[in-house]
Amino acid sequence: KDPAARTKVVVRHLPPSLSEATFLEQIHSRFAAMYEWVIFHPGKISHKGHVYSRAYIDFKWPEDVMDFYEAFDGHVFLNEKGTQYRASVEYAPYQRVPRLWRKKDMWEGTMLTDSEYLEFLEQLAK
Repeated sequence: KDPAARTKVVVRHLPPSLSEATFLEQIHSRFAAMYEWVIFHPGKISHKGHVYSRAYIDFKWPEDVMDFYEAFDGHVFLNEKGTQYRASVEYAPYQRVPRLWRKKDMWEGTMLTDSEYLEFLEQLAK
């Protein structure tokens, strides 16, 4: 893609305990009509350390990316203990977005017309 036409961003340094629902609630109130695709990767907390949560968002227009950047870059999220996490918004290194299609199964909906199945149902009814 042309660098000026990049529409996919990554939001990093989110609290590890932040849930997807909480994150979407915060961005949905202002940016609901601006994005088409979101994926959230929750963080982890262990005795060795923690891994931040992150989210990838694909916007409809590059101008929407700038609006989101101005609103959320440096935004402070708090976890349940009061620890502050300053979010970082940047362009995603890989700009492609997975397709949302499913291959149709050719056998779907054919069971009620299958002769062997209908014979089986007749035998059960006897």
